[in-house]
Amino acid sequence: MPDLLTHYATSLLIATRALPLRHAALLALAGLLPDVDALLKIHRSATHSLVLVAAAAFAVPALRRHAKHAALALAIYALHIVLDVFTAPTPALWPILGESYAITIKVDGAVADKIAIAPHVEINAEPTNLTRVQAVEGPIVSTTGLVVATTTAALLATEYANRRRAKEDCYNTQH
Repeated sequence: MPDLLTHYATSLLIATRALPLRHAALLALAGLLPDVDALLKIHRSATHSLVLVAAAAFAVPALRRHAKHAALALAIYALHIVLDVFTAPTPALWPILGESYAITIKVDGAVADKIAIAPHVEINAEPTNLTRVQAVEGPIVSTTGLVVATTTAALLATEYANRRRAKEDCYNTQH
């Protein structure tokens, strides 16, 4: 599964597209919320359902002033579920469908007389299991998480430096 660092870094990157960094850093925590079920020892349970995200979306307009933030938080929450579907069975359509889905995408290639590329997409389904377990295992930080977090930090730092440089250039041309 994507580790917590991957979920947070991708959430932060998306949140910074709409909010200043300090606000985005807080809102990005919504990307970790689906994993609260692990505290109950029922990982990948109802908190990993896009159906419930869609139901929650109906409440967003009622939030008026905070609707933009709520919609962004729901999108980030949903991103967590989508990422999980690509790593292990996830009950993304529960309770409408009682199955958990996992999607595997591979692209194989060969070079001989010509280049051959063979994409392969596989969707696996298994019954959703919402029973408690003794322990929930999974990475908190992985190599992927470190790469995603480092890339996100580098991108945000570059954007910040470019904004500062643009402000300085603007100031210098006025004086």
